[in-house]
Amino acid sequence: MAVFELTLRDWHPARLNQLTNGHWGARQRLKQRDQRAVFMNARLQGVPLAKGRRRVSLVITLKKGQRAADPDAYWKSSLDALVQAGLLKDDSPKWLELGTVEYRRTKDSRFGATIILEDVKPAKKIEVVDEAPPRSTRRPAERRPGVQAASET
Repeated sequence: MAVFELTLRDWHPARLNQLTNGHWGARQRLKQRDQRAVFMNARLQGVPLAKGRRRVSLVITLKKGQRAADPDAYWKSSLDALVQAGLLKDDSPKWLELGTVEYRRTKDSRFGATIILEDVKPAKKIEVVDEAPPRSTRRPAERRPGVQAASET
């Protein structure tokens, strides 16, 4: 299957705590910044639009002295930007397989991120077997002795 690398210099996706805390306007600006960065770089680097399911991995390059965030902190904004740019059909399990988050460190002040997109085979369909519980053996006409039906009153 095909593998595509989208390299973004001087950019990190917004972290989850930045998107859940703070003013709604600031959160929106962060999401739009990420969407523009992914869209423009994908077009410039010739990354094709998604036609099927993809595995996404992140390589975060940290500059000297920068601390690494939790690995799950970068997913939300990255996946939303990839969907908006058309590089993923959707961020549901049907169209997405999460890869790894890897951290690298440079000795200078350069930082960035690389998004690795791998076309993968569609997820196998899970066959659901409808096993209805056994029906009651008691027929509706049968009543307990001494109990009247509502229609008989």
